[in-house]
Amino acid sequence: LLEAASRPGGQVLLARQASWRKDLIGLVEWRASELERLGVTMQFNVFAEAEMIEALEPDVVIVATGGVPNEGCIEGAALCTSSWDALTETSGTQGEAIVYDGTGRHSAVTAAEKLAMQGQKVTLYSLDEGIAEEQTYAEQVAWKHRIFKLGFEVVREWALSHVEQDGNRLKAVFANEYTGALKEHTADQIVVDHGTLPADAIFHDLVEASANKGVKDIDALVAGEPQPTPNDQGFELYRIGDAAASRNIAAAVYDALRLCARL
Repeated sequence: LLEAASRPGGQVLLARQASWRKDLIGLVEWRASELERLGVTMQFNVFAEAEMIEALEPDVVIVATGGVPNEGCIEGAALCTSSWDALTETSGTQGEAIVYDGTGRHSAVTAAEKLAMQGQKVTLYSLDEGIAEEQTYAEQVAWKHRIFKLGFEVVREWALSHVEQDGNRLKAVFANEYTGALKEHTADQIVVDHGTLPADAIFHDLVEASANKGVKDIDALVAGEPQPTPNDQGFELYRIGDAAASRNIAAAVYDALRLCARL
């Protein structure tokens, strides 16, 4: 196992910052202890390159490098803060913050919660009709409880159109999902969550050297059958989780289970 960071966990380390989701770290800790029990070699602080991987002469390479914030989806994105950065900042920006949820997942609401707990005035804008629309009913209730307790405002069904500088502040322009009408809101910080893009450079660097050219047999995967063994020389190459497409923890774990249980 080659890991770029100093510890395993990835986005789970960010997700556990939510007041009621701290137990998520158990997903990482249990798996790390199992790897240790099974004698799996783990190397940390390793930024793997194609030549390094090929030198190991592997039979199978699974790329689970996750994703990076999708920051280029709106005009003026360079002026914004990603939800990841909002969750890792320790100093805390003062003043008013707008948090935009373009996914209906946990990240934006977690960032809004953190900023509100730091004393900032927060307005959470949601693309959807509800709060954390992609989550379960129980999770939505938990977030509503936190929002009411912290007292920050939620504005629903407005899509972030673009962001521009407005003096020493930032202006967010939103479009109504039904009428297309525009509205402006000025703040000191604008936090945007729009999912992730695959951090898959190493995957593409390895494609040509792989026997299967990085292609999964989807029918075999769905049926719970082993992937066909390529006739060509070389290693099999696959990618899972956010390295393939933006998804949640359960989907990423299921990716790994369906593929690796039949290797």
